[in-house]
Amino acid sequence: MSLAQKQLTVVAGTVPAFVVAFFTARYAPTLFGFAALPADNTAARLAFASHWLMVPGLALLAGIVVASRRGFIADAIDGTRSPLSHSLEINLRYNQNTLEQTVLAAIAWINLSLMLPQERLVLIPAAAFLFGFGRAAFWIGYLIYPTARAFGMVLTVLPTIAGYVWLLQRALGG
Repeated sequence: MSLAQKQLTVVAGTVPAFVVAFFTARYAPTLFGFAALPADNTAARLAFASHWLMVPGLALLAGIVVASRRGFIADAIDGTRSPLSHSLEINLRYNQNTLEQTVLAAIAWINLSLMLPQERLVLIPAAAFLFGFGRAAFWIGYLIYPTARAFGMVLTVLPTIAGYVWLLQRALGG
């Protein structure tokens, strides 16, 4: 596959991810109306965010379980960072990236839980949905072909970036 074809594959994954993220955020109150918003106090807001942080935690746990099961296979049992198994290497990369995305999301969601207007807290379960769906798409796409992970990557990171941008604007008085 040429570089241009690889770039086109990335764009083909990125554009629909932006659309899905936009509509998920736009219609979050309808789509996630089942998520009872917390009382408007600090403890309840933090508990609300921590509840939804289970999604990134479970995404990371799934990757760790899959990678640890592979540790009993002959081509991976020695524990090297560069295993002979391509799928194990992809799983390890998934775990590393998911850890990074989880830390960034946790920082954003905790701050958003304290700063968002009460009625906009529904964006946290929306971000959790996009995170979970994005991680699954990232992992599956990566296993199929590395550039196919773009859709899942954008779904995972876009809500986090949007959260940081909003928080920075708020911090800077905007």
